[in-house]
Amino acid sequence: MKIELPLFYQSNLSVDLSNLSLEEDTRKHVVTVLRMKEGDEFMLTNGNGLSARATIQRMDKKQVHVAVDRFQEHTRKETSISLGVSLLKNNARFEWMLEKVTELGVFEIFPLVLDRTERQHFRKERFEQIIRSACLQSEQFVFPALHDPLSLNQLFDRKDLPQHRLIAHCYEQGKSTVSSIHQHTLFLVGPEGDFTSNELQLAISNHCKPVSLGETRLRTETAAIAGVALLRS
Repeated sequence: MKIELPLFYQSNLSVDLSNLSLEEDTRKHVVTVLRMKEGDEFMLTNGNGLSARATIQRMDKKQVHVAVDRFQEHTRKETSISLGVSLLKNNARFEWMLEKVTELGVFEIFPLVLDRTERQHFRKERFEQIIRSACLQSEQFVFPALHDPLSLNQLFDRKDLPQHRLIAHCYEQGKSTVSSIHQHTLFLVGPEGDFTSNELQLAISNHCKPVSLGETRLRTETAAIAGVALLRS
């Protein structure tokens, strides 16, 4: 769906509201960056699939009041991707990866703490802001969930994982080539030192199919982005 108007985030957007005041981040962008005036229009989303048209009714130094209408519900495709990816020591690289896999349309992200993970400080609020900005830039109305870090065992203990599961690794053993999917899929990517053999066997025992991303050895963030792109192709 191509959006002709700018898209912004409003957490309290609801079909029950016909008027509201913009949240601070959106207000600043509307007033300072775009220099909008009364009567100007843009789109709002709550990140959970709801969008609406907003029209500026009144502005003052601290608030922008808008009327909202033309509500629309959006859903994700059945071919969603749940990405499980090792945390990285380098925050900037992890943030870049989050931005790109979000633009590519992942459904949710599970940060993994594995045996060879060089753990960083998990800055969830900042990471969610990056995801939110990437969704607005790529015109998405359903934002991916960012879960708290967990181990591989904790991941497989979850009851809501998709049944179709893939794991990318560098071991010399039978692997399929990643290709486009036709169902909700869990895709796992390890740390720079790869999954340990025990972790790989744990994944396989939990119905993960080993896959290859090509002949070259990729960084974690590159593998995550490349894998998601191939699955979405």
